[in-house]
Amino acid sequence: MTVQNSTEEIKKNRGLVGSLAHGLNVLMAFDKDHAQMTLSVVSERTGMDRASARRYLLTLCHLGFVTQSGRLFRLTSKVMDLGYSFLSSIPLAQKAQPYLNMIRDQTGFPVALGIRDELDIVHVASANTDEFASPALTIGRRFPLAYASAGRCILAFLPGDERDAILRRIRLAPLSEYSITTMAGLRANLTDTQKTGFALVDQEMQVGIRSLAVPVFDHNANVVASFNTFTFSSIVPEDVLIERALPTMLAVATEFGKTII
Repeated sequence: MTVQNSTEEIKKNRGLVGSLAHGLNVLMAFDKDHAQMTLSVVSERTGMDRASARRYLLTLCHLGFVTQSGRLFRLTSKVMDLGYSFLSSIPLAQKAQPYLNMIRDQTGFPVALGIRDELDIVHVASANTDEFASPALTIGRRFPLAYASAGRCILAFLPGDERDAILRRIRLAPLSEYSITTMAGLRANLTDTQKTGFALVDQEMQVGIRSLAVPVFDHNANVVASFNTFTFSSIVPEDVLIERALPTMLAVATEFGKTII
């Protein structure tokens, strides 16, 4: 859901606390491509009129979440406190770190733990390497379920009814020339993932990037997360990635799953 669409939903639902939701939408309007914004841009991205957007920005400035320099507004590091509160409330994130380190040390590839949040996959823990230094496995990064290997891994192993309900909400928006463009294609890919036990996404998220993910199941055999890694397709061939990373990732995911009650 985009920031502006979220604002429209708030207007329609009288049961929501509008002021809180609007304030959070202002924070969410900032991203990689909009690190600094004028009042007009914030107003446009949130769907608010300029007067309302100005009041929320000034309030967030007063609270220390936003700072102003001339006509430009930007987030402050205090916003990270919100993310820390989220991460500290997820036992999986802390519990997973030794297992992530194990995969990284044994394979040489970076690895992250992803969980589903609505129609996105979110990285909540990671273990990176110097060789593959990249923001791709940064904690807090969000990627669409349909195109991230971690997302497909989780989708593939959800109960059929739950998976179908999620797929009905997904609107495919190809991210590269290699991306799956039809729901039939996505469903076929998920079926393959069920059969093989892992998801491989080759340059669908970004040209030149290949990612591999395996599911993490709890003690009741429910999929709760996924381990995923990536490499540059021009450097590491697909068969090498699978040979070097897959056995370790599957074994560690099994061991980690035994700790999830």
